[in-house]
Amino acid sequence: MFFSKEILQNEASVLYDDKEVLEVLNDYYNDSFKWEDNINTDREHVFKIITNYCIKFYKNSLISALEEGFYNKFILLFMPSYSLSLTEQEIKLTLTELSRFLEYINSCHGINLHKSYKKNYTANLDEITRVYYILRKIQKYTEAPVLSFNPMIIDMNCYKKRKKHVEVSKREMYEQGYFEIIDKISGIIILKKRKLKSSNTYIKIKVESSLASDMRCGDVINMRIKKRFFYTTWDIIDVKDYYSSKISECIE
Repeated sequence: MFFSKEILQNEASVLYDDKEVLEVLNDYYNDSFKWEDNINTDREHVFKIITNYCIKFYKNSLISALEEGFYNKFILLFMPSYSLSLTEQEIKLTLTELSRFLEYINSCHGINLHKSYKKNYTANLDEITRVYYILRKIQKYTEAPVLSFNPMIIDMNCYKKRKKHVEVSKREMYEQGYFEIIDKISGIIILKKRKLKSSNTYIKIKVESSLASDMRCGDVINMRIKKRFFYTTWDIIDVKDYYSSKISECIE
């Protein structure tokens, strides 16, 4: 749903001032942070995350063009890429800061996006927490030596392999892109590459049953994978992002 400028201007109780989203974000920063004697560095950090979100999706957009799904899009489509670099507490701090920003938009521009935030907060927090832990657990199945950036956790076996600069075997096949989970059989995850014309091309990856139980059909994984000849399952080289099935239709 989009909020029409004409509708808002007809509301006598609304002091409406249409600005670009990034300008409103700057106003919010100046109004909210200037009163703090010592700016909280954690708050500064999560504010930058919200700024990056607005730059990516709403650069040059007017505040009147913001849709009710602003919050859902932020937490389910944008936040997963931060799962390895933030703690669970920092994710909650980010959502708290976003709540303040939405309240600011409502009070200064008469656009109530906070209603959607309150409605979906619990369900989507549960979903981003699920994705948060899946991404951290699934890292140990990749060839990336860093399992987590905050706290820093390194898989020394992967690190040593990288240091050796092992020659790539010619007996391996490679794929990359977005893969959608379509079925699970114990620890075997069956996926189909999205946007692929052939509907009969599937891949299988093997993970622990405890991890597989947290992964859901419809979830989408952006990753690079490889398969050795004569093997039936693929190995994960690198996972870029993991998305909840709730937002899968928005992923290109």
